[in-house]
Amino acid sequence: MLLLMIITFLLRSSNSLVFYKQPLNVTIKAMGTVSLTCIAEYETNNKRQYDIKWKKDEEYIATNGDIRDDLVDTSHFIVTVSRSISEITFNLVFISVWNSDRGIYQCDIFESNVVVLESNKAFLDVIQIPDDKYPLCTESKDVYTEGDDVMLFCVSEYTEPPVTLRWNDGATHVVEIVDGESARLQKRLIANPELHGYKDVCSMTNVQISDLNRNCTTQPLTIYYKPRVSIPQTGLISAGKQAFFICDTTANPAVTRYTWLTLPPLDNKEYNIDNTGHILMLYNPTMKHDGTIITCTAENQIGSSSTSVTLTIKSDTQNDVTVKSTKDSVIIDYNENNKSLGNNTASNEISPGLSTDVIVIIIVACVVLLVIIVMIPVYYYCLCSRNITTNQTTTIVHQPEVYFEPRDRMTLPLPRTRDAAIWRRSFAAQAPDDKEVDAMYLEIQSNHYIYAATSRSNTMR
Repeated sequence: MLLLMIITFLLRSSNSLVFYKQPLNVTIKAMGTVSLTCIAEYETNNKRQYDIKWKKDEEYIATNGDIRDDLVDTSHFIVTVSRSISEITFNLVFISVWNSDRGIYQCDIFESNVVVLESNKAFLDVIQIPDDKYPLCTESKDVYTEGDDVMLFCVSEYTEPPVTLRWNDGATHVVEIVDGESARLQKRLIANPELHGYKDVCSMTNVQISDLNRNCTTQPLTIYYKPRVSIPQTGLISAGKQAFFICDTTANPAVTRYTWLTLPPLDNKEYNIDNTGHILMLYNPTMKHDGTIITCTAENQIGSSSTSVTLTIKSDTQNDVTVKSTKDSVIIDYNENNKSLGNNTASNEISPGLSTDVIVIIIVACVVLLVIIVMIPVYYYCLCSRNITTNQTTTIVHQPEVYFEPRDRMTLPLPRTRDAAIWRRSFAAQAPDDKEVDAMYLEIQSNHYIYAATSRSNTMR
């Protein structure tokens, strides 16, 4: 009897309530907007009360217009319900799609807390984008000691489709999924002094999201290592000359102590160590110090390292050279640095022959002298040929640009002075065409010569 009643109820419900519109599969990019809709129709004379619920992955998230308390966020999604005399419209509106919204959605209609109608299942596929805080670059430790394993991590939120993580060296690394929620890329190094301060960059991309390109940078690595020690000075020194030896180190943390050791041991009066401890001064090395080994040891909290130098002593007779000139009795002395002492300077490395510069100068001088010797006969030959040619032709006298031509004339006497005549001397001056003069000929009469036939002396005035 009970079974019959249930069947009758379901048949009555199915005949009076149907879905006019059901949710469909949709693909949306994260942070986008999308809406899922259910529309149910029933007979106009149906007076029953229906409740409608949205379900995601088999869990109900909203009933009628109310969202589950733990999911209430109006910036995320809202639900709306509208009823008429013959239908119910139920909307699930995502204001901003989250990565976690990916799943299967369905709307169910209840009557008296019993499901009377179920919609089809719609899959909401979200192209997920990692949160803005990703990727994150981390290190396994804050401080490493030389020889430790250094682990670098690049972490991102796990998304569908998955992101691609890559270190800047371009090498292929395996991305592992941690707890199904995060993707992690790791890189393993061995701590050494060269890695102190090292940083690496991790990039995050996604082939389906072209504008997704982010990166992060690891913190500079702090590597502790024992000192690296060297003595840059050579062990070759001159007898009687003070010598300095510097213990040069690089270390992290800093060197805490320097120790000097000589073998065979030197007397304390023969050397001195400065206040810092990394400089040793040898006062007066002699031939007995030849072959002495000087060792510097530097120590910090990680360990210690040493380096040594062996002394080679040069005597004064090996270092000094005296050159005497039999002509001038000039003495030139050379010290161990190959520099001359006194007023005259020269190099103690005497060249066995002429230098290249001197040879080049001699060759150039010879060529110039040869050219002069050849040109002299040629010059005289050309000069003689010109004289012979000139003598065989008419001599050409060049007229100067300006010249003077004197001219004499006699002025007839006046009727009353027939016993005297005026003699004038004038000259003409010819100017070239480019001279700006008004006349080509000029006449000057400043001096007159008076001639009288009856006078014994003629005068000029």
